[in-house]
Amino acid sequence: MGTRTVLLSGARWLALLVPLLDLALVVSGVLSLRAGIVLALVLEAVLAVVLVVEAAASRVAYRRARRSGATRRAAVVSGLAAVWPPVVLRLARAEAGVLRALWWAARRRRAVGPADVALPYAGRFGVVLGAVGALGVLETAVVHVLLPWETARWVLLAVSVYALLWVLGTGASLFQHPHLLRGDELVLRSGHLHAIAVPLTGLVGVRRSVGSEHARTVLRDGDRLVVSVMGDTNVEVRLDPPVPVPGQAAPVARVAFWVDDPRAAVRLLRDRAVSTAG
Repeated sequence: MGTRTVLLSGARWLALLVPLLDLALVVSGVLSLRAGIVLALVLEAVLAVVLVVEAAASRVAYRRARRSGATRRAAVVSGLAAVWPPVVLRLARAEAGVLRALWWAARRRRAVGPADVALPYAGRFGVVLGAVGALGVLETAVVHVLLPWETARWVLLAVSVYALLWVLGTGASLFQHPHLLRGDELVLRSGHLHAIAVPLTGLVGVRRSVGSEHARTVLRDGDRLVVSVMGDTNVEVRLDPPVPVPGQAAPVARVAFWVDDPRAAVRLLRDRAVSTAG
């Protein structure tokens, strides 16, 4: 990593963290209001320089992505990834995904194309989401009524409503983004957070195979790729020869995942293996 990249990365974090530190020092009384305002003005000038440099870098990355054939949306993401800290970019993607999920829920929309075959995996979340939603509404109402301090009451109300919407949006995205059989690919998803396209050109076998206690939703176990739900999987496919999968350093020979109806998934994938062999 070059010196320029390190300096620019450090400037990004300073532009985000130093204003918050300035505000905290003023609120705690370490700095006077006047000194805080002066410091804030200096920081605004520094931030303006950082923004100009980052805007130029983002524009270069955007144009490069467009020239390579990326869609406008993908190019925008490439431009942001070139200038935003990775953690901030992941948080922004998560927030955008939640907002989109809430909008899609109001419109009853799913990310399933006309020729796609959906393989739902979120059935076990239905009862949990219902219970969390009901308890969240009840807790928010009780806290708002019983808390005696008005300012704290409204702050907690805003935080509670935001948290409830975030949970419901994240849960809704699990139903809106099922696994897909799409052409010669098996697209394995985890809500709006993960979408992994596994080529089925080398599909030679599929079976029901129950696994549990996977530490992460997406993980690599030797030559096997695991996409679990609550740590569980119930279907495994075999690929021979192993196939390259985007985001994986080495080809994948086996893929384990969870679906609500494993029998139907196994049947569909076996039919796909037969048609591919033929």
